[in-house]
Amino acid sequence: MAYVLLMAKDLIAVHIGDEDIGDYRVREAGWYAVDDSDKAVLGPFASLAECERAIRDRVAPAR
Repeated sequence: MAYVLLMAKDLIAVHIGDEDIGDYRVREAGWYAVDDSDKAVLGPFASLAECERAIRDRVAPAR
């Protein structure tokens, strides 16, 4: 089961479990940044915090 916890712009943080790997076309379970078309664009991350940081960096990159 995938769990959605954070939304930012067009990305959401989702935990993709072993049973959902094929649905999201990823190779391993973990936290991913998923776009509005359910495509995993960043990840996998070991924790929600790492995934959130990656989403924030992508939405508002350092100048």
